[in-house]
Amino acid sequence: MRSLSAPSIALALAATAISACDDGGKLSEQKAADACAKLVPVVTADAAQVRRGLPIGAAKLGGLVDADPGANPAALQRAIAAARAAVLDLAVAKSTFFSFADPSGVVQRSEADPDLLAHHSVFAAFPPLKKALDPSSGVVEIFGEMPEMRGVRSGPDHNWVVAHAVKDPKGDLKGLFVTGWSFRRFAYHLEETAKRDVVEAAKQSGRPAPLLYAFALKGAKVYGAPLTPDIDAAALEKLDLLGKAASAPWRGRVEITGRMYGVAASRTPDLAADTGVAVIMSEI
Repeated sequence: MRSLSAPSIALALAATAISACDDGGKLSEQKAADACAKLVPVVTADAAQVRRGLPIGAAKLGGLVDADPGANPAALQRAIAAARAAVLDLAVAKSTFFSFADPSGVVQRSEADPDLLAHHSVFAAFPPLKKALDPSSGVVEIFGEMPEMRGVRSGPDHNWVVAHAVKDPKGDLKGLFVTGWSFRRFAYHLEETAKRDVVEAAKQSGRPAPLLYAFALKGAKVYGAPLTPDIDAAALEKLDLLGKAASAPWRGRVEITGRMYGVAASRTPDLAADTGVAVIMSEI
């Protein structure tokens, strides 16, 4: 039997390594695409919860606030919490803030502590929200940035903000019920959702769970969870993910700091025409 020379053995080993790497890349691509596909309906459902629940919550809040809501911040905080808890859609919503703003747009109190939004004007940051003061306007939505709504202390972030008029039982305007989410915090929710299925599949297969990151997309910008390295989002921004996913979900590969990831992206038009989700995944 003919023996292989050292160079031949080296070439064979290299070919095997390349083949294994390619197979791992294809697997990561497929898994990223599968995870991304599952996140699109999650975004649709999460946005629908806020849109359905806010008008009902605003009506309940109108019956709970004092004649001068800002005079007793503690009572107003309890009213906000009670109104949200009374509406299932809001109780389970992925919003990162629930606040009451007076008719001038100044936030009087939020449900959460510390209340970074208190005494700041949402109209100054988001002028179109003034439309919500019109009793016939219904739910008003806007995208933008406000430092007090950030989901991270540093680095880029963005916000989806939703408002609805609050009226007392007599029909007099009291202010606005304002909610929404930080894109960075929402990306964390998406990532944890995606990881549940991936971890469970890994347990069943007996293999280690792959490294996974999920991202929320808005226009050309990519937002990862608070602990996701900014370099990951920067690498994805160079790919023009929403452009690639313009007509259908897209998948491919990207190298970040020497590691190859499968990457997938889809648009989420139920949130907005220029929003989407992305997942990167790498076999360990």
